[in-house]
Amino acid sequence: MRIIGKIVGGTLGYVLGGPFAGPWAALAGVALGHQLLDRPPREFFGVALSERDLKNSVFFTATFAMLGKLAQADGRVSDTEFAAVRAIIQEKFKLSSASADQAYQTFKDSVSQSDSFETHARAFYSQFRDAPEALASMLEVMLILAHADFDYDANEESMIKSAATIFGLADEYPVILAVYQSTPDNLEHCYQLLDLSIEAGDNDVQQRYEHLLREHDPQLLLIEGVPQEMTAIAAEKHAQIQLAYEHIQQSRRVRSGVSDA
Repeated sequence: MRIIGKIVGGTLGYVLGGPFAGPWAALAGVALGHQLLDRPPREFFGVALSERDLKNSVFFTATFAMLGKLAQADGRVSDTEFAAVRAIIQEKFKLSSASADQAYQTFKDSVSQSDSFETHARAFYSQFRDAPEALASMLEVMLILAHADFDYDANEESMIKSAATIFGLADEYPVILAVYQSTPDNLEHCYQLLDLSIEAGDNDVQQRYEHLLREHDPQLLLIEGVPQEMTAIAAEKHAQIQLAYEHIQQSRRVRSGVSDA
């Protein structure tokens, strides 16, 4: 059985079993792992699987497997990168202790296996092709890890560009990278975050702002089937968009001589 099948099957068992039944359910999950990516099963040991169960499982596995491949792109995984993955698990995805341990183990297993980064990227895309904000957030998480050691090397960038292409975001990648690398309190960064030029009209700014708020609304994403862990990143992005918009509006009021008082 391919390692990706084992990992995904184990993770699905873990997701269905919960934090206490997890280890036993994960062991049973290996039994169906080889089927999951090629032809997702409709039931698991007699228990019907929902689309959300499948999305959660593929999200969990593909995310941390991709991060494992990315971390070893330069031939070794540094202590800084291990720490960065821990921070992503705890601060970005806000996983419980039990789920965090499972995520970290998936990351470590992926580092030592020969399956390709692109295999996991395609699996992720297969479940989230209709949620471009989730795909873009995944690229942002990759950029966090790739920049953890302050050296965004060619192999790392090649992998992330490959994921962007698979996700259908090749044209958006330069903007995503520029936003990540720019200074958060810089006005130019605010326009980049909203994907606007500084010459954009007030109506364009307002419409883009409202569109992005809807696109990154955590509650709407949950309704669309995006895993709750990914909505934690959406909530952070939602807040960043609001702050960027407020900064832009303030700068325009100052430029036009209108006081906030």
